[in-house]
Amino acid sequence: MNVTEAQIKLTGPTDLITTVPLLLGFKPEHSLVAVGLVDGHVQCTFRVDLPGSAEHIEHLPDLTPQLSRNDCDGTVLIAYGEQEVAEAALERSAVRLAAAGAEALDLLRVTDDRWYSLRCGRDCCPPQGREVPETSAASCEVAVAGGYAFGDRAQVAALLDPAGSGARAAVAREVELSLAAEADSDWAAQRGRDLHAVDHWLESERLPGPSDIATLGLALGDVDIRDYALRRVGAGGLPDGRADLWIWLARHLEDDLVAPAATVAGFAAYRNGNGVLALEAFELALRAQPNYRLAQMLIAALQAGMPPSALDRIGGGDHAESPNG
Repeated sequence: MNVTEAQIKLTGPTDLITTVPLLLGFKPEHSLVAVGLVDGHVQCTFRVDLPGSAEHIEHLPDLTPQLSRNDCDGTVLIAYGEQEVAEAALERSAVRLAAAGAEALDLLRVTDDRWYSLRCGRDCCPPQGREVPETSAASCEVAVAGGYAFGDRAQVAALLDPAGSGARAAVAREVELSLAAEADSDWAAQRGRDLHAVDHWLESERLPGPSDIATLGLALGDVDIRDYALRRVGAGGLPDGRADLWIWLARHLEDDLVAPAATVAGFAAYRNGNGVLALEAFELALRAQPNYRLAQMLIAALQAGMPPSALDRIGGGDHAESPNG
């Protein structure tokens, strides 16, 4: 599932259809997308895979609770894919919304670059559908604000692919050197250096080399340092929460160190409305360390459709922690 927040005014179906890929971060296929609105503005966007066939439509996840948690006063449903399963998904989801006391404002299907409205029988919606335009006023607004759609979800996941073996080996050597040096260092002084390193790289426009990657990777293993980084990200004022920095670290660190960096990367993406990238980062953290508690908590919040604003207390030091973070 994906949740994003934006203040985008929609004037019609083409505004919505051309903007959804930018909100998700990739072009959806074989998907159901629920766009939640508040006063006609986009509030949140959720996506789930369609079942393999209309016969298995009962397996379609219910997005009604997520829309409710985001205080939406309107919803548009869009299904991408083959007509039979897409329309079955739209009808199933519309029934669920109605049962919850809401009604879908429109049911749209996108198949082979043409769109259809199941709620419109007028001449403006011909039986053969209408061509999906490349852009609209709303999509241009989102693109100017930095929105970008990858060709598919695999391209989003590839952003977290491990760096080359040589680069990772160089970082691993620096980690060993740093551990040896820290063995004889004063704890308080080391913590001060770690906090300074986090501040320095958050405010830098560059990405760190092997030695500094090792320093930051080891520093984030300290829950207090990690939570300090989370507070800096959550406070705002950093471009995209410097998700690029945390992703860079995660790509260069070995499995024993990657979970904190990947989790902070996911938190930054989540806070900035990129739910798909956030999910990929949390899953990376949990592949490396299955019991990493913060990643478990955040992925549960994301899948439950909690709005990014609900994360304000993460990193505040008022939540209990286990040895696994």
